[in-house]
Amino acid sequence: MRPNLQSLGIAGFKIPQWEIRDGIVIPSDKYDRLSVATYATHDHEPIRALWEEALELPNSETGKQARETLEKIALFAGLGAPSQGTAVSSPPNQSWADWKPPLLDQFDYENDFYLAVMDALFRCNSWIAIVMITDLLARKYRFNVPGTRANLNWTRRIQRSIAKLRSSRKEQRRMQLIHELLVKTGRSKE
Repeated sequence: MRPNLQSLGIAGFKIPQWEIRDGIVIPSDKYDRLSVATYATHDHEPIRALWEEALELPNSETGKQARETLEKIALFAGLGAPSQGTAVSSPPNQSWADWKPPLLDQFDYENDFYLAVMDALFRCNSWIAIVMITDLLARKYRFNVPGTRANLNWTRRIQRSIAKLRSSRKEQRRMQLIHELLVKTGRSKE
């Protein structure tokens, strides 16, 4: 499918936690320029929901799956040993042999994980980087559960109006941080 899209000049999706080659998370500088990078679409759980599942239900199947997904996102963001903390484009030794998934429990979602994964997404080589509104606002609710006929599918709305979000100091700080990341990564001008 991807070669066909590229031959037509159509950007395909790059979802970092699915971009695996030979068991290794593909570094962001290896992404095709003609691509759209995102961690989630309306069919996926928001990152914050994965975080809570992984930490609150660590022994359940959904908790284990959430942790595995978050570990892949963390590695994409450069949070795996040996270089914790900043997004990387390629591992130092080019083999990833010494890279291990991070212990998620050692990170604070807001101050460590969230900023690192947003920075990594904005730094990737993809032409466009998209953040789902629930991931942007660090919310855990989702809009759709594929394959279900639940009455809640497609009925969920952002709980606060844009005006209320804009007046929230917490959201103002979050959007300022996002703006700074966009400028720092060259996705936006000052």
